[in-house]
Amino acid sequence: MKTLYSFSKGFGIFLLLSLYSFQMNAQDIHFSQFGNSPLNLNPALTGMFGGDMRFVGNYRSQWNDVPVSYLTFSGAFDMKFDQFCSNHDQWAGGLLFNYDVAGDSKLHLAQLAANVSYTHRVNTKNFLSLGLQLSGYQRGFKTDDLRFDNQWNNRFFDSKLSSGENFANTNYFFGDFSAGLNWHYQKPNSQSQWNNQNRTKLDVGVSVFHINRPDQTFYEDQIQCDCYMRYAIHGMGTFRLTDPLDLVVLAMHQEQGPHTETVLGIAGKIHLDQRLARQLNILLGINVRLGDRDPLDAFIPNIEVQYNAWRVGLSYDVNTSDFNIATNRFGGPELSVAYIFVKPRLDLFRNCNPIY
Repeated sequence: MKTLYSFSKGFGIFLLLSLYSFQMNAQDIHFSQFGNSPLNLNPALTGMFGGDMRFVGNYRSQWNDVPVSYLTFSGAFDMKFDQFCSNHDQWAGGLLFNYDVAGDSKLHLAQLAANVSYTHRVNTKNFLSLGLQLSGYQRGFKTDDLRFDNQWNNRFFDSKLSSGENFANTNYFFGDFSAGLNWHYQKPNSQSQWNNQNRTKLDVGVSVFHINRPDQTFYEDQIQCDCYMRYAIHGMGTFRLTDPLDLVVLAMHQEQGPHTETVLGIAGKIHLDQRLARQLNILLGINVRLGDRDPLDAFIPNIEVQYNAWRVGLSYDVNTSDFNIATNRFGGPELSVAYIFVKPRLDLFRNCNPIY
């Protein structure tokens, strides 16, 4: 296939060459606020929250100052099923939608997934969860903004000239499944029964994505491009230090083919108001991302504000890797929004959702 050429965006050449060799093993989307995108982190985290229904949205814009920028959006919904509360085990289900687009070719990936999880209550402190995820994907690209060597008339670029390329397939559909395990620990609530927001808790889990390794090539012949499986392990803990202050620690490591990523974080959460229907807290923290090529890939300061059922988080990647020559240390902003709905309880002492 003829060499692709970009006149105005030099860095885009690498991405375009990778794409149109049609043998690129793409990486999954990832968020610096990984704990605020639980259904992308581990299917076993479906239903792992204090409440009945949860809505989560994530937005990430990366490397806008360089020729190849990335935009990622994620929306998720999950809920618990109360009819199983009699034995204190819990079923939960959820839906997940992801969309990612990058570069001049508008290389994009759309994912629609269904999650299901089962949580076994070992005792009042410990819970074990198994989660499964079934996904359908649509992967594609566009050629409208691409430039080719055949369109150079020895003086300047002429878009009216034929590119000489024949793209028989610019969209591809495939499906896969993933699974995960999670251990949840929570300190028994010493407050009144209507307050299910216990502040000392810990989640440790492992997950595997793309277990069936689907083919994601654009070729229609025998050449295949099997998706790498992604392995992830995570730990997320909140520990009550004093009445108004919590310590939050986070850790996540994942591998996908030749690529690895490790994110470590620490934060303090200040409870400004703990009155019912007026609960307000602010989290201030910093994460660091360790890459597979650079020991320190980025610093990620972050802030979260939670008011009653709403939580809004904002972070920014400060790039420290060798790529900062192109980015000038600007990585990109990331926004997360979550809303948790809690059904009114006629019996305040009946707890159908023991996880909080």
